[in-house]
Amino acid sequence: MKLATSSLWLIALAATAATLPPRTADAWAIGSQINIDGCHEPITAEALRLARAKVATAPVVDPTRDEAALIAGVLFAPPKDFIDDLAGMTLLLAVRDNDLKGINPLSSFKLIQVHGDPETQDEHCIRGPDDDGPTGDQAALTACRDFIRTTATAALDGLDAAGMVDSENRLPFEVYVSFAGQVKPELPLFYIRMGTAMHALEDSFAHMYRTEDGMRVTTALNWIDLVSNIGLDEVRDGPPHRAELDRCWENDAVLARNYELSILASSELLTAALDPALTREQKIAAFDEITARYLTFEPGCDASNDFCSPPEAAVTSTTLGCSASGGVAIGGGTLLLVLAVAWLLIRRRGNRPRSRFAPVLLGGLLGGFLVGFLATRAHADDEVPPPTPAPNPIPAADAPAPAPVAPVDPAAPVAAEPGRDIKTITAAEVTSVREDKKLGSRLGFTAVSGASLIRGAAMFGLGARFRLNEKWLVGLNLGWNPWISTAPLDARAGVGLVYATLIRRFPMRFDRVNLRTSLHLGVSTLMFDVFGAPKYSTGPYIAFSPLGIDYDLGRSVRLVIDPAEFALPVPLAGQLPLYYEQVRFMVGLQIGA
Repeated sequence: MKLATSSLWLIALAATAATLPPRTADAWAIGSQINIDGCHEPITAEALRLARAKVATAPVVDPTRDEAALIAGVLFAPPKDFIDDLAGMTLLLAVRDNDLKGINPLSSFKLIQVHGDPETQDEHCIRGPDDDGPTGDQAALTACRDFIRTTATAALDGLDAAGMVDSENRLPFEVYVSFAGQVKPELPLFYIRMGTAMHALEDSFAHMYRTEDGMRVTTALNWIDLVSNIGLDEVRDGPPHRAELDRCWENDAVLARNYELSILASSELLTAALDPALTREQKIAAFDEITARYLTFEPGCDASNDFCSPPEAAVTSTTLGCSASGGVAIGGGTLLLVLAVAWLLIRRRGNRPRSRFAPVLLGGLLGGFLVGFLATRAHADDEVPPPTPAPNPIPAADAPAPAPVAPVDPAAPVAAEPGRDIKTITAAEVTSVREDKKLGSRLGFTAVSGASLIRGAAMFGLGARFRLNEKWLVGLNLGWNPWISTAPLDARAGVGLVYATLIRRFPMRFDRVNLRTSLHLGVSTLMFDVFGAPKYSTGPYIAFSPLGIDYDLGRSVRLVIDPAEFALPVPLAGQLPLYYEQVRFMVGLQIGA
């Protein structure tokens, strides 16, 4: 009951932490490891579908093998019809870049600096540091419209003479993906520039108060002064950015209106750029018309009249945001928390088939928890009883006769060792422990499994062991190390391992528990395509457990636990290596050796 209660409290704590608002001005949320669907992505995807229904100048682009691996590693859930389309995926990656700049969505320290950059507030259609006073709203709108016009115009350089998207006209583009980390593929220029422009236009519906129909702007919100050392003065700086307006999934009429207008405005901007009937000059003029349609200022609302009491100011949220930070010690309750969260994540994905590897994480963590619990109980029960009384010395001839010794009651409790609370081991128990600790055959075998709680991974291994002596063992192993991504939760084939093992044991004289340090060296082979690293790439592998235990179960069988094994497979070495560092909780059985 106590364990269950602590787990429930931890789950509640995690749910509360997950609702804390991040200190970033995302406007419409982007997909990440926590909220994998996002808002910008479905808005942009629908805008591209609408544009493609009107014009034929943005065809699907089949990805290469390396580009398919890039798409498989994105940290959000792309629509099914975009997974095999490099054009659509580039547009989605670009629309996210205003918020990320190639950074991991969970790197909050770096993202705070991105969102707090005073030079890039126009990319989010929000007030800049100098947009103050009565003219601040109009100044923010002008900066936003100029950014959209300039960036969308630059996208036109990615079209050919016939107005078709030139998929071979590319730019290096920095993006963070699972497993490979920060990479810099070359992607179609048109979609990179248009995605950046569309992000600002979409943000205008979450960073501005608007008229009732949503078509005109009454007030521009402020983020840069809100997080500055000076602080925000609403009379001077306007109202603060509201995280409640970022959540397109909330059941709210104002958010639904803004969401639909975001799709409409973005599709119009994209269609104008792709319309083969328009000249370059006409397309630029169309950009101005579209931004004027959705980004024209309606004066009359300021701090003196509470900014006309806009409905956006009354929007509330049932989920106050997403944040990921900090950590807790690994214990039974925490492992159950991870299991619960992992299971919920597996069950909630509806737009992708459940991975056949999904049980790997759950099985590894559950096994680790059960073995850790059993080992703890075994150690707690292994109390050392008191010593057997030493035999009486032979008395001298003239010594007085000893007093008669009262018979010992076998049922009476044995006294503790003088000065201690712990009972001392008896001779019979010494014999029992020695029997259990017999070494047996020099040759043995081992099977291990575990999971990494730092970067998602599981581990399974089989190996042979040879005992040089009671303190030193060597071995040879085969292993499989599946890698687990978090957005969406999925397991990939990871790496296959072949490695040698060196173990230094520290036998306990009377206790069944022995300490050990283990070193593993070998090779790792990639079992799936990662961007920049093709399948079957092979490189070094190293793992190290500074302090583990083995528990003698008797008959040369040992339960082996390595609570913190540091592992580093590097299936691709070189100037741009692929590596996947892990800290694992490992459990295994060793027979013999």
